[in-house]
Amino acid sequence: MAKLRKKAKRRIILLFALVILLFGIFGIKYVLNQNPENPSGGLLTPSEPEDPIKTYTAKLIATGDGLVHSTVYKAAYQSSTSSYDFSDMLTYTKEKLKDYDIKYYNQETVFDDTESYGGYPRFNTPSDFGKSMIEAGFNVVSLATNHSMDRGADSAKRSTTWWKEQDNVLTHGMATSEEERNNYQIMEANGITYTMLSYTYGTNGLGKSEIAKEPYLVNLYDEEVIKKDIAAVRDKVDILIVAMHWGNEYQQNASETQRKQAQFLAENGVDIVLGTHSHCIQPWEMISDTVVFYSFGNFISNQMGAEQALVRKVGVIGMFATLDITKVVDTEKDTTTITIDNIGADLNYSYRFYNKEKGKNDYLVIPFSKMESKYLNNYESVYNEFSAVLKKYDDTIKIEPLPEVMAN
Repeated sequence: MAKLRKKAKRRIILLFALVILLFGIFGIKYVLNQNPENPSGGLLTPSEPEDPIKTYTAKLIATGDGLVHSTVYKAAYQSSTSSYDFSDMLTYTKEKLKDYDIKYYNQETVFDDTESYGGYPRFNTPSDFGKSMIEAGFNVVSLATNHSMDRGADSAKRSTTWWKEQDNVLTHGMATSEEERNNYQIMEANGITYTMLSYTYGTNGLGKSEIAKEPYLVNLYDEEVIKKDIAAVRDKVDILIVAMHWGNEYQQNASETQRKQAQFLAENGVDIVLGTHSHCIQPWEMISDTVVFYSFGNFISNQMGAEQALVRKVGVIGMFATLDITKVVDTEKDTTTITIDNIGADLNYSYRFYNKEKGKNDYLVIPFSKMESKYLNNYESVYNEFSAVLKKYDDTIKIEPLPEVMAN
């Protein structure tokens, strides 16, 4: 019995070896014949080694305050649907944004559709404005402004909730809870990760007791808090943006406080500082490797008529800022390099006109690269004046030329 068992075991081993050999031969033949990169069925040559260096790029565009006065939202009112449609006002804006990945603006006013709408001094804006801005392409929105508490804590929470319900839109600056405030949103554009933090100098003295009880309602400028926020996100993103609502209204120079705060942000690892609040363009500059725009002016508003604005330098002249972000990853050296360059701008004009079809005043945001004399008679002198303001601290920025210059 033992010998038979031994002989039977030997036969099984030989048979098993034969099966493996045949499977290997036919398997190799099958692979060679079926490989789409080797249709001839010959032996495969070694593939080229993968490039250890990978490059990623993203383009950013940023603009100023969505300052929705009552005349602006009334111009957008659609009686047939009892809603508001701002899309016509954003015709040029939508075209302007289409080639960019990170698209920022500052929402100056709150949205509370359960309360009456209103303009200055205690703003409340239809949320349809936010819908129109998102449809135009904006996907990064700062919320901390001096008007965040115009209608109290409940309205602030409803406005914040509305924004948190929008898909693929990064917001910061207001929250409904401490947990929500500290749930930092990390976004990605073409392989580049980024986030934004948002702060305001104050809230016009409104809501002090409410903010004391619930400090997450709106982010007030506090360097210890900002350090904590930066520490929480700095190592998680390639690009850290901070939106600052700061400075003095109607002043074309950055204040001493603004410049000190910009230095603080740069020293703490912020890549891009986006400033608003002054309602007029202020200069830009580089602080070490940090890009600082002190103020974009208004994106849209009815702050005053064009002629008066050109005398006082406020209200209707703003700007779009643009820049390129490049990330180079070297897997062999285990290094990642981030570069920000090609920094540029295009001035914009918040144009108010009488719309015969609507039978009321209307608005249109016009980039100066699309400007015509029918919109603003002396636009060449305005362009030169405000370009000089923007370049006051650093003249290396590339400002888009006027249409006739582009044509030539």
